[in-house]
Amino acid sequence: MNVQREAYIITWCKAYPKILSDVGYILYNLARHYTSTNRKIMRNSRILNTEILFQLLVKYIKPELICDIGTLDASHSILLRKISKQARIIAFEANPHNYENIINKGLASEANIELIRKAVSNNPGQLVFHVQKYTDDEKDQWMAGTSSILQRNKEVGDTEEVSVESVRLDDYLKAEAPGRNSIALWIDVEGAGYEVLEGIESITNNITFLQVEVETEEIWQGQMLKKDIQPLMETYGFIEIGRGKHEKQHDLVYINQSYFNNNRTKCNALVSLAVFFYYLRKWGGHILSNIMLIPFLGIWRRQ
Repeated sequence: MNVQREAYIITWCKAYPKILSDVGYILYNLARHYTSTNRKIMRNSRILNTEILFQLLVKYIKPELICDIGTLDASHSILLRKISKQARIIAFEANPHNYENIINKGLASEANIELIRKAVSNNPGQLVFHVQKYTDDEKDQWMAGTSSILQRNKEVGDTEEVSVESVRLDDYLKAEAPGRNSIALWIDVEGAGYEVLEGIESITNNITFLQVEVETEEIWQGQMLKKDIQPLMETYGFIEIGRGKHEKQHDLVYINQSYFNNNRTKCNALVSLAVFFYYLRKWGGHILSNIMLIPFLGIWRRQ
């Protein structure tokens, strides 16, 4: 989108304060509903747009460090950079082809994102990474994000085994980003979310919120499922505040229970916003949703 069009959209939003006022009224009442009905802890998370919720959390909680684990093409890190100018952003990508594509396009360097060619798991050292092969055909491009440290149960094409270096996130951040007390994690690692989470054990107090993709049935051989991840996160002292709409595979958003207890109204309001925009996108489309998000995120979302 060019600057002129983006400026037009922002002007359009400002020209309709009545719409924004009505939205604010709805959100205020949603927040009141959450505050009154969830005075203990939100034990049953709501179906919502997890990307929007995560972006709202980044905007209003302002973590010092954001880790994008399984960045694919760095697009999400770039969007988060637009939302947060001050945060340090580290993007991990184990797939050598995806890593080279990001480097060749200069995407990470232009957005001041640190790109790390490593897998993140529960054990440091070398491991086998299953790289999905696919053609340049547009219909096959989704396969760029299906590589994993685990092998799929049902192959979607040929895979290539490569050796990659793996790190535990707690060890890595203690060495490379010491003293960060407010960390956000975006975890999208194709069936290996549990392994990543096992590797944050000694820094859980420093993590404010995170998103992790989960599965309810086995897609990758020997993988841990949602039913394994939920008790682990409870042990770590996190509460689930949102989930994606699909059943077999979806995202979960967690927030540090201590932070939630001290900032209950803010957290409830942000969840309410994400719920609102989930239904706005569903009924009104992406363009309307993205326009209405501008006052809250301060950016135009291209997704």
